[in-house]
Amino acid sequence: MSIPSRQLFKYGRWMFDIERAMRLLEEHPRPTEQTSVADWSAAYHLSLLRPDYDGPTWCPIFGPDQSHFSAEHAMRTGLEQPVIIATLEFDSGPARLLIDGVHRMYRAMTEGRPTLPAQVLTVAETATIREH
Repeated sequence: MSIPSRQLFKYGRWMFDIERAMRLLEEHPRPTEQTSVADWSAAYHLSLLRPDYDGPTWCPIFGPDQSHFSAEHAMRTGLEQPVIIATLEFDSGPARLLIDGVHRMYRAMTEGRPTLPAQVLTVAETATIREH
């Protein structure tokens, strides 16, 4: 019997607990907003991921970890499920980070969709799902 792995999103040295984020969003519903596919695709360099890409053998020091990316899986994802965006606080102000939905974003990009539905976490909520 295998132990199921937790769904985490790794961005450089940061880790975000996606299951905790999903529970939080269920417990505290909010309106869904539309987020730009082109902006996230550019930020995450999704256009560099070719259909035969099956993940690098390395993980970037800072940036989204694409080591588990699968284009084949991406093309089977459901685009109606909102992506999850975290909000982080920096000295220069708040910044958003796509933490769940990279595969959906890739599919939307390849299909030419302009936006995807998104649920956005507040700075305080993001702090509760970030691993330290």
